[in-house]
Amino acid sequence: MHAKWLPTLLFGLSIGLAGCGSASVGPSNTGGTNGSPSGTGGKVGTGGSSTGGSSTGGSSTGGSSTGGSSTGGSGTGGIATGGTAGRGTGSGGSAGGGNPSGGSAGGSTGGGGAAVGGRSGTGGSPTGGGGDSGSAPRPSKGCGNTNGVKTITTGGMSVSKGLTTSTVLKITSGGMSREFIIDIPADYDPTKPYRLVFSWHQAYGSDVGNANGQYPAFNGPNFDAQHYAFFGLKRAATDAHDEAIFVAPEGIGNLPWDYKRDVTLFDDLLALVDTNLCVDDSRVFSTGFSFGAMMSYALSITRQSKLRAVVAMAAANYNLPNEPTDTNAGPVAYMGTTGMSDGTCPWGSDTMGGKACNLQHAKDNGCTIPAGNAIPTTTAGSKKYVCYDFQGCKAGYPVKACTFDGAHTPSSVDDGSSSGDDGLKAFIPPLAWQFMSQF
Repeated sequence: MHAKWLPTLLFGLSIGLAGCGSASVGPSNTGGTNGSPSGTGGKVGTGGSSTGGSSTGGSSTGGSSTGGSSTGGSGTGGIATGGTAGRGTGSGGSAGGGNPSGGSAGGSTGGGGAAVGGRSGTGGSPTGGGGDSGSAPRPSKGCGNTNGVKTITTGGMSVSKGLTTSTVLKITSGGMSREFIIDIPADYDPTKPYRLVFSWHQAYGSDVGNANGQYPAFNGPNFDAQHYAFFGLKRAATDAHDEAIFVAPEGIGNLPWDYKRDVTLFDDLLALVDTNLCVDDSRVFSTGFSFGAMMSYALSITRQSKLRAVVAMAAANYNLPNEPTDTNAGPVAYMGTTGMSDGTCPWGSDTMGGKACNLQHAKDNGCTIPAGNAIPTTTAGSKKYVCYDFQGCKAGYPVKACTFDGAHTPSSVDDGSSSGDDGLKAFIPPLAWQFMSQF
């Protein structure tokens, strides 16, 4: 454990309990029970909820690009600043000579790089980022199994204050009985290969809290299943009319993940879903916050053959028990988000922290590294977020680094007027889904 990355912010409880800071600090779960303070429905952790410092953003200009102005014309990527991660359409622009489709960008346009809230252009040359969105699905073993949903959900329970599509289940993994939650679209079609998303909860959290959207625990509006289940990605997928299957594993203890133990859980859960449900084996994703982001990052450097992309919110490359080293087994599309006031899982340096995680994937994916490893970032007090799309990456394997004016949170608001955390207005969920859904 590296002592220099163990700052503690106190506001009733230690923010360090979210995972990247000290592994020994923090009281018991202050979030009480999941669902209500009276104790119904299992635990929920505060996860080191942010005290504020949210990004309130300005309007998007598309940012500066390495190839010139990126205001809807041609460009080779670059950065995007401020603005709302809305659901307007962006026309994109020429990306390194290709023709990206752009993507949703709050009504603004992006030239190659991701406009605010938008996605890197698909199509195009490797210098323009983007993915292989046109590639054919790779159907799992469960495709065509008309009894798959019944088989996998038999014996399960509903999620307290969760969605009707979510089920609490058990699996034996590593000789232990482990809990997980699966969310299957209400109109599930056993012949359609769905995207599969693993969602890893933070320290002092739970699978139930992940599935019913209670992060931060009782802190701010719209933290419920409808608005913030699976860190808001369920809503983002539904809004995009692009339903996916979600899996939320339950960790062990308040510091919940151990790579050696839980990589086996990942493998076992993937095999279970793959056998019973129709998923696209070429489009499996992982996301998480804080300790959950650390687990997702660990998988991104060891399970490259199974994961298409990872979105890590407040990741770090240290403190996870049995932290793995990069296997260099292949590229994985990667998006990392970090608050520039985060004292728990800080942006850090070239070798430690969120910055290091982004740099590792940029190197693995053959991207061009900015001179001096100087990734453009936002600054504390700017009230804007900045997303930087690395250039020159292997076609279909972009790396996106997003920094925002805020603290340790996955739900900062950046709409130009709000502050604090909000499950509905948080800018990361639509941005993260746009990153995943380009593939």
